[in-house]
Amino acid sequence: MGEEQRVCVTGARGYLASWVVKSLLSEGYVVHGTVHLMKLEKASENLKLFKTDLLDYEGLCAAIDGCVGVFHIASPVPLRGSELMQPAITGTKNVLNACLKAKVKKVVVVSSTGAVVLNPNWPKDRSMDEECWSDLESCNAIPVFN
Repeated sequence: MGEEQRVCVTGARGYLASWVVKSLLSEGYVVHGTVHLMKLEKASENLKLFKTDLLDYEGLCAAIDGCVGVFHIASPVPLRGSELMQPAITGTKNVLNACLKAKVKKVVVVSSTGAVVLNPNWPKDRSMDEECWSDLESCNAIPVFN
């Protein structure tokens, strides 16, 4: 791989993100994670942990500083009865702004099917693509944590 390459993975403890971290470590990347995964192979020498959350811009800046890439996989989990969309939007904006500040070369933003499937106006015979986004009112109508 040549020179040391650093990447940050948000939500590194999650199922998908932990596999991304494992793969990156096996390829020799230095990974900045925001949760503990020290039992993974090569973690003791190549995993740097940062205490932060997606709503803490300064903490994200510290975690992302010096990285050439970021895998944004985390999403804030709101407290019972809290609105779901705004913390996720704010968290993603914080990650992207921290990436701009750190001059990150590549950013991968991972989403869920929830980003596209709640669109009652989308034609049933048309495949969902980058033009199909869930309707905000439909998302907010789901009693996620009630």
